[in-house]
Amino acid sequence: MSKLLYANFFRLWKNRLFLVGLGFMFFAGGFLVFQQYRQLVGYGTAVTLDSTFFVYTVIIEVVSSIFCSLFLNVEYNDGTMRNKMIAGHTRAAIYFSNLTANAAASLLLCLSYLLANIVIGIPLIGTLTLALDKTLLLLLGSMLTVLALCSLFTMISMLIQSKAIAPVVCIVAMFLSIAFVNEVQRILEQPKYWYDGTLNTTSYVDGAEREVLELLYNALPAGQELQYSGRNLENLPEMCLYSAGITVITSAVGVFFFRKKEIR
Repeated sequence: MSKLLYANFFRLWKNRLFLVGLGFMFFAGGFLVFQQYRQLVGYGTAVTLDSTFFVYTVIIEVVSSIFCSLFLNVEYNDGTMRNKMIAGHTRAAIYFSNLTANAAASLLLCLSYLLANIVIGIPLIGTLTLALDKTLLLLLGSMLTVLALCSLFTMISMLIQSKAIAPVVCIVAMFLSIAFVNEVQRILEQPKYWYDGTLNTTSYVDGAEREVLELLYNALPAGQELQYSGRNLENLPEMCLYSAGITVITSAVGVFFFRKKEIR
């Protein structure tokens, strides 16, 4: 498997899409910081680095869905996947080496965004005001969610050979998930009581329906990343468990069906 990992990382550093992604994430991190700086200078608004530091959790969902699917499906298109098996590598080793490459690439994309926040944000708007322990927990939790996303995208990309279809499935699934989670968040944020103290019977949900919505909000990676971007630690333990579960389940399912898949 070490040879597979070496080949994947060698290809990764020469991959134009990955390099463009690193540049895009750095630019996004710097741009958001500059927007906050404009608010500070132009309007005297009190801004902190906290407001931009964790926004990468929302951006990486889309960027990772594009990169992971295109990076892996090139191997099908070029016949590399079949050649690896001819060379004697097991399908499980091929699968996990690809998952490792995707995960490493996505984490590096996140670090590119964070680097921009640090080198540009600190001189312009100052350091984080969030406590160090909370910052580390948010970083750890969000990275676990990134791994879960990579595991999901790897499963889809390894089981769909078409270079055209796999990226579309990953990207569309991600956008639908984001839209769904935004709607769930909107529903959950409805107040139980109106400003005059009367009960909100029209839009507030309670009981079993609320429990289901909260479960989906904490279990779906899009919901987790949305909470991390808002620096919400309330559901951190549950979200970490869900991320680990998604990673294990999608990896197991992916390897199982990839072993049975006919490679053209």
